[in-house]
Amino acid sequence: MTARPNAAPTSATAKLHSLGMTVQDVAALMNKLDESDRESEAKGRKAPRKFKRRSYRIACLPVDLIAPGGATTAVTMVCRNLSSGGLAALHNSFLHPGTQVHVTLKHVSRGPTVLAAKVTHSQHLKGVVHQVGIKFDQPIKPSDYIKLDQLEDWFSLESVPAEELRGCLVVVGTSEIEQRLIQNYLQGTDVRLRCADDEKTGIAYAADGADLVIADPDQGKLDLDRFFAAMNETGVATPVVVATARSKDDRQRWLREFEPAAIVAKPLTKALFLRAVAEFLIVGRSGAATVSSMLGHDERASLLPAFVRSLNDSATDMRSLLERRDTDPLRAMCAQIAKAAPGMGFSGVGLLAEQAGKSLAQTQSAESSRAAIQRLIVACESAQVQKKAG
Repeated sequence: MTARPNAAPTSATAKLHSLGMTVQDVAALMNKLDESDRESEAKGRKAPRKFKRRSYRIACLPVDLIAPGGATTAVTMVCRNLSSGGLAALHNSFLHPGTQVHVTLKHVSRGPTVLAAKVTHSQHLKGVVHQVGIKFDQPIKPSDYIKLDQLEDWFSLESVPAEELRGCLVVVGTSEIEQRLIQNYLQGTDVRLRCADDEKTGIAYAADGADLVIADPDQGKLDLDRFFAAMNETGVATPVVVATARSKDDRQRWLREFEPAAIVAKPLTKALFLRAVAEFLIVGRSGAATVSSMLGHDERASLLPAFVRSLNDSATDMRSLLERRDTDPLRAMCAQIAKAAPGMGFSGVGLLAEQAGKSLAQTQSAESSRAAIQRLIVACESAQVQKKAG
């Protein structure tokens, strides 16, 4: 996602969409397309997509088409749906695959935001109407642009490639039967599973460097009040997913009180479990992208190489401070990175710095916050201006 919050929409926002059709005709066309897609999926004609598509109908979607020489043409398309990877839109002409574009979407909290992307395909539908597939340069979180129910299916991936799942997963409080079920679900992945019967052991495992914790309060082994209080007290910043068969009212209350990363309802199917885990082991890592999302024409682009070098240098400094357990300088560095990184296109790095700073503030101990600091160090070490060839 680009680092241009509150960027002004392109001039295309002042125009009607390019199709020249009435609102009713456009809605009828999109309903027909949606129905056709459902029929094709039901008959197995379409392969599973990587990212889950969500309806996102916008009559005036500002898009800037970028010519090879850099000149831009502002157009207004009709948006049909949105996913982490891109969107589908309707336009009045064919666009060549590979065409660079800038799309303006309205962020739920920051307003109009410009995303760098490119055209992947352009299909003629009827008359002048073409369906255009647009892929974002970096995946986004749909919940940043669409209000999604955190107790429903809000996960980004539709299908999960097992070979991409890697990391350390800690499961706390669940039964032996469910532990074996989870082990079965994780076959073919590179995920290390650690099972803890009580909250103290679970937090210790998480502090060792886990990527995700799944907490199960249904077996009576785990008290969520004590567990989240202890997580905050020890400063462990690992995301926690609560898995429970309790009522929706209880899940809503827990979501408000404890603010877990997610709550999933049991029984856990393999598909739902893997999509929930992948949200943090695959999507979450891409969200902490180490390649800047800043657009080339941004006025701060010339500062980007120096900023990347400063992140790389900060990683070295933080390693030294962590070994000396020097808490106050580490906390100051985290605050500095958290403030500066999002504006330079490193929103994920900024979030890791914020989490590490929060952990240090709560524990007042570099050693107790080691896992969160190490995640930040790795991200800073890997920071790049652009993707490396190959």
